[in-house]
Amino acid sequence: MAVIAALDYRTQSTDTSIEAEQVQFNLWRKMTPGQKEALFKRVAKRGATLALMGIKSQFPNASKDTVRQHYIRKRLGQEWADFLSGLKYLGELMIEDPIWLANQLASVLTSLNIPYYVGGSVASSLQGEVRLTQDVDLVINIQTSQIIPLINALAEQFYISQVAVEDAVSGRASSFNVIHLTTTEKADIFVMKDDEFSRAKMSRRQLHYPDGDISKSFYVCTPEDTILQKLVWFRMTDNESQKQWRDILGVLKLQGERLDFEYLQRWALSLNLTEPLAQALREAGLGR
Repeated sequence: MAVIAALDYRTQSTDTSIEAEQVQFNLWRKMTPGQKEALFKRVAKRGATLALMGIKSQFPNASKDTVRQHYIRKRLGQEWADFLSGLKYLGELMIEDPIWLANQLASVLTSLNIPYYVGGSVASSLQGEVRLTQDVDLVINIQTSQIIPLINALAEQFYISQVAVEDAVSGRASSFNVIHLTTTEKADIFVMKDDEFSRAKMSRRQLHYPDGDISKSFYVCTPEDTILQKLVWFRMTDNESQKQWRDILGVLKLQGERLDFEYLQRWALSLNLTEPLAQALREAGLGR
């Protein structure tokens, strides 16, 4: 490793050496898309399963509805637990993961001809370091005429609010939530903005399909756009979100020289992100 990399390189965790981390990233780099997806799903399901086991251990005589309430509270917070309890859903609780939810939503959006891509920590986990996340972020390019068809397509299996969707499409809000009632998996769905960067991200989206299985495919934003968007979010937290920064470094380290650095630099300049991008590149061992 070059001296400059050793001086500037920042490991994902303080208790991991540079050498050990590079071995780990090399192993991840050799994985197929299907193997990387399977790793993410194991991490996601492990967290949900442990949460459910803990609840059942703490409340051994609780009814299935009570267990479900505790589980939702632990996963999504008290506000969502209170709200969803009012829906009087009586089905069995099932454990799933954000990839499963992305597949479900992708199928619906594709059938309605609504362009979309998966972003956020699901994208960065597929493109960089895997980490636990509680939901899936999607960006959609939806027209007003598609609001009711979308609601009708999701209403049987999901919580979805027509008011929230209309607010997001009209610009009164930036996003709306959908929650799968059986699994309580949640998606934050952002309506695409009408600006050049947003259009570029949608036009560059890539089809993720694990090991050639087109039936389980969905669109994700490119690694470059994952990095840039997370730099934007990092700035919105006054440069304090270590989760966002770690995700950024993870994608940079795993993708390495496969990245389109000209695209990164061009948009970093346009978005006033030149300094944080340069810092991230140095800490990922890619100082240019």
